[in-house]
Amino acid sequence: MNIYRNLIQILVYFIFHVYKTRSSISEKKCEEYSKAVFVKKESPVLLIRPKVMKISTCGIDVVPLIIGGTEAQEREFPHMAVIGYEESLGSTTKWICGGSLISEQHILSAAHCSERRHRPQVVRLGLVDHTYSGEYMQERRIKEIIRHPNFHSPIKYNDIAIFVLDRHVEFTAFVRPACLELRPEPEVSRVLATGFGTLSYVTLNIISNDKCSEYIEDPETIPLNITSSMLCAGVIEGGKDTCHGDSGGPLQILSKKYYCMYSIIGVTSFGRFCGYAYSPAIYTRVSSYIPWIESVVWGQNKNF
Repeated sequence: MNIYRNLIQILVYFIFHVYKTRSSISEKKCEEYSKAVFVKKESPVLLIRPKVMKISTCGIDVVPLIIGGTEAQEREFPHMAVIGYEESLGSTTKWICGGSLISEQHILSAAHCSERRHRPQVVRLGLVDHTYSGEYMQERRIKEIIRHPNFHSPIKYNDIAIFVLDRHVEFTAFVRPACLELRPEPEVSRVLATGFGTLSYVTLNIISNDKCSEYIEDPETIPLNITSSMLCAGVIEGGKDTCHGDSGGPLQILSKKYYCMYSIIGVTSFGRFCGYAYSPAIYTRVSSYIPWIESVVWGQNKNF
């Protein structure tokens, strides 16, 4: 009997250890990526014992956020990506969807962004105006698109995908990943949405799913109404919202744990009317998909 009890204890410990280790991959990566905000610089050579200093390149404005669309500054949203579509190689690129850099080679976006007439081909990061590349912009081709296996258009459930880049990006002050929000219900009432033409941000209110269901009914796209894997945000009075060209972009909060890092809580999915009163937008809730995201992005990482 003692042998069986010991075996059970070992098995329980093993299962708990594996689960705990696996569930912390995102957080470990968040901590790792947060170090990219610092650059090393040697102190003046005239010193007897010059030291290597860590200098912050953080560009996030931490003043209280005000409801209203505001143009972003360089380095303010270094994880923000814009996704381009080409009819043919060498044709004019149409920048239609957004996304978030979450690793050296992966962009988190919406699954429906991969369903247009022409597949997305290219991603740009490190810029605030998609029509002007700038000296800090990094461009990568899209090697693969991995949609959530339970996404079935035109239904908007599980509207989440990972775009795999053809090669790693270089982490700089202008290009850095964001964290993934692990908590299903972060203790915040307002969140930040970002989107292109010119990179802009707007502060939105979190709206409960029950309340949101009073405003949004769409049997074609959400036949079971709003589920727990979705979240709702907007300004009930209208005027501020994410719109069609913002699809796939992040809904985010500033991390309280890691310096100069945003945490992605949602992926822009859809809304009924852009900016109208009583018409909030629906976002895919990132915390509901952490195991899937981790398996796709870091599944081959033997350190975890």
